Amino acid sequence: MCLWGVLIVYLPAMWATQKITHSFSGSMPVFFLWFALLLWAMAYSATARCPRCKNYFHMHGMMLLYLRKCLHCQLPINADKASR
Repeated sequence: MCLWGVLIVYLPAMWATQKITHSFSGSMPVFFLWFALLLWAMAYSATARCPRCKNYFHMHGMMLLYLRKCLHCQLPINADKASR
């Protein structure tokens, strides 16, 4: 959810910055802040562990895939909600 939130914030933040500063160079600090948040969110989601197999949920080797199942044991991302 953090990753999606950071991605959705990009366009409104850049639009507001352009309206306020009226310059490309004035919006660069906002872009670099957004990019740093994006890197953090990607690292945070990439290192999430699967509760069943304890491997990384979205990573298999060096490949980062945002799928709805664990790449190792195929546990669905919403397995805790399906059992209720």
